[in-house]
Amino acid sequence: MTILPAKENRIPAYVGDILKLIEKEGFLAYVAGGAVRDIVLGSVPHDYDVATSAKPEQTIEIFRKAGINFYDNAAKHGTVTAVTDEGDVEVTTFREDGSYSDLRRPDEVVFKSSIEEDVRRRDFTINAMYMDADGSIHDPEGGQEDCGKHLIRTVGDPAARFEEDALRILRGIRFCSKLGFEIEKETLLAMETHREELKKISGERIASELIGIVTGKYAPQAIRTGWKVLSVVIPEIALCRGFDQRSSYHDRDVLEHTLDVLSEIPYIEGLGRDSELAMAALFHDLGKPECFKLDEDGTGHMKGHPLVSMAIAERVLTDLKCSRQFINNVCLLVKLHDTYLKPDRVKVHKFMCEYPSDILNKLKILQRADILAHSPLGLERMTRLEELNKISEELIASGAVFDIKDLEIDGKDIISLGVKEGPEIGEVLSKVFNRYLEGKCPNSKEFLIVEAKKLISTKSV
Repeated sequence: MTILPAKENRIPAYVGDILKLIEKEGFLAYVAGGAVRDIVLGSVPHDYDVATSAKPEQTIEIFRKAGINFYDNAAKHGTVTAVTDEGDVEVTTFREDGSYSDLRRPDEVVFKSSIEEDVRRRDFTINAMYMDADGSIHDPEGGQEDCGKHLIRTVGDPAARFEEDALRILRGIRFCSKLGFEIEKETLLAMETHREELKKISGERIASELIGIVTGKYAPQAIRTGWKVLSVVIPEIALCRGFDQRSSYHDRDVLEHTLDVLSEIPYIEGLGRDSELAMAALFHDLGKPECFKLDEDGTGHMKGHPLVSMAIAERVLTDLKCSRQFINNVCLLVKLHDTYLKPDRVKVHKFMCEYPSDILNKLKILQRADILAHSPLGLERMTRLEELNKISEELIASGAVFDIKDLEIDGKDIISLGVKEGPEIGEVLSKVFNRYLEGKCPNSKEFLIVEAKKLISTKSV
C-alpha cells in the first residue's frame, strides 16, 4: 500500500478536531472517499466523510461527552453525523457489506476493525484513498495513480462491484462527466454487460445520477462513452446514435448534434449547468428518428419532432419520479425549442405573455445552443434569433407588461362602467389587454378605460 506523506495538512480544523477527538478515545479515524480524491486533484472538497473503527454507539458517546451536536438517523448503517458551525461531518464505522439482493442496498452491514476491509467495499479506486489527521494519504488501491492517469477503475473485479450495487454503473458515468476522466476498458465493459440491472433500481436514484451526468462539465464526453448504459434509461439515445438526418442543415448524426447542443449550455464552475436546460438539451431532438421522412430528392424532414421529443421526456422523467415542476419545465423547453416567430413586435409580445419569464430566458439559451450545433447553413437562423431577442429586450426595457393583472385597470374599474356579470368582466379585461398588446392603446388607466367603454357600448364583449 502506498502512503504519501503530507506536504501540508489540507484537512480543515473542524474535521481534524473530529478525527483527533475519536483517536483520543483509542479508535482509528480517517478522512475517506471523495474528499481525499478532491484533495489529490487539487480542488477543495464540499464535504468530508470520516471512517472510523468506533462503532456507532461509541461514536455517539464520544460526541455526547465532547458536547458535539449530532444526529444518528443512519446509525443502523454505521453512520453518525456531527453537526458543527463550519459544516456537517458524516462519521461511518469501518464496514463490510453483505449481499445485495436488490442490487442497491446491502442486506446487512458487518462492522469491521480495519480500514483496509472498509476500502475494499468501495466503488472506484479514486474513492478508495484515506487520510490521517496529519494529512498523510493512504492509497491501497492505486487511486492516486488513476487520478494522475485520469482513469475511472473499480476496486477489484468490476463485475462483482456492479453486481453488488448496480447504481455504481451510473455513478461511474457521473464521475466521467464531473472529472473528465476516461473509464477503464474492463470497467466500461462490465458497465455495459450489467446495464440491464439498472431496471431494478428506483427511479429517484437513477434521476439523481442522470441529472449529475447532464449537468457535469464533461457531460458530452460522458454520454458519448456511456451511451449503451444510458440507453437502458432512455432507449431513444441508441436510436439517435449514427442516425443520419440527411439534411444540409445538419452535418452530424442526431446524438452528436445533441451532445454539441449540451456542450453549448453554459457551465458555471462550482455550480454546473442548469439542470432543466441540460435535460432539455438532452431530450430536445430524441424524437427525430420517429418523425423522419425522406422527400423525393432524398432530403430528410422531421416535422413535429419537438412534440414527439417532449412526449419522450415526459415518459422518461415521469418514470424516474422527477418533480412535476421539473418535468413541466423541461417538456416546455423541448416543445418550444424549434419555435421561431416572425420578428414582429406584437407577435413577440403575445408570445412573451404565454410563458413564464424564466422559461423564456432559458429558451433563448437552448435555441442559441441548438443553432450553434447546426451546419454552417443552419447557422443562418442565428440572425432570426437575435432579432427576436432584440424585440423582447426592447419590450422589457420599455416597461411593457405581460400579464393582465399588471394592467392599470382591473375588475373594479370595469364594474364601475356598469358591467355586473363576472364572466363579462373578465371578457372585457381580456379584450382590453389584447388591444394593449396590439398597440392600440398604452397601459394607461385613462386610455384603457376609453377602450373598455368602446367595447361595452358596442356590445362586442
